[in-house]
Amino acid sequence: MMRRVLLALLLPLSAFAADYHVDTVQSQLGFVGAMQGESFEGRFAAFSADIRFDPDALADSRFDVRIDLASADSQNEERDSTLKGEDFFAVERMPQAHYRAERFRRLDDGRFVADGELTLRGITHPVSLTFRWTPGNPAQLQGEAELKRLDFGVGGGEWADEDTIANAVRVVTSLRLTP
Repeated sequence: MMRRVLLALLLPLSAFAADYHVDTVQSQLGFVGAMQGESFEGRFAAFSADIRFDPDALADSRFDVRIDLASADSQNEERDSTLKGEDFFAVERMPQAHYRAERFRRLDDGRFVADGELTLRGITHPVSLTFRWTPGNPAQLQGEAELKRLDFGVGGGEWADEDTIANAVRVVTSLRLTP
């Protein structure tokens, strides 16, 4: 037993992924969509992220992100009200979205991919987040993912027409993280 403890102490620290806390004041979680051919941007003012990441310990890395959907802000009061309503985010019934990733890949260009699952409106689908990692204190994570809103039942019914609202939505994140 003592031998195992000693061996564990001698392993290099880089073999274990580090836990990070998100600085929500200096971090952003945003989205980009298009309505009637015109692009619009928004962000979620309230979210939490538990990040465990080390480029040399991808098997031990984890992302766990919870998003307060009522905090959606696209700088347009009418659009924001619609987004929070039953046809889109349904925040009264399902106030949070949840993204969890436990599988990571390194790309040839130095970026990484988190292969995770997003649960939105009670529907779960795979979503891959491609990101750049800048180590340090604070560390920086900058990434993008694309999802299909209709896969999650977002904007169904009269809003399902892709000529009115594009099905593809880009999620953009810039996180400032401290160990």
